[in-house]
Amino acid sequence: MKKLFLALCFGLYFSNVYAQKWVIVDIVSQDSKELVVLIDDGEGAIEREKIKNPSIVNLINDYQENGFVLEKVTQGVELDLNGSFPINNNRLNNLGFPNLTLSNNNRILLWFKKPKQP
Repeated sequence: MKKLFLALCFGLYFSNVYAQKWVIVDIVSQDSKELVVLIDDGEGAIEREKIKNPSIVNLINDYQENGFVLEKVTQGVELDLNGSFPINNNRLNNLGFPNLTLSNNNRILLWFKKPKQP
C-alpha cells in the first residue's frame, strides 16, 4: 500500500511539473481592416475574436510576449458544398442540372505552447 501511494504521488508530481498549456489560433479570414480568428485554449468554448490589426506577425508577437512559443503553423482546407441536387426533372430545375456551389476556404492554424515553469 505504501508503494502504491508513493507511485501515485510520484506520478502526480511529474504530471504537474511537465504540463503544458496549448492554444490553437485558427485564422478564419483576413482583410485590410480586420483579422477574424477562432481561439481554442482547451478550457471551454472556442472563442471568436475580431482583431482590428490585420497582421498575423503582430498576432504571433502578442502571444510570444505572453510566454507562448509558436510550435507549428499548419494549413487547413475547408470545402463547402451548398445547394440542391434534383432527383427528377421538372420545369424549375432546368432539365435535372444541379444547383450546387462549391466554396474553398484555406485556413491557417497557429499552434502555441506555453511550458509550465518548474
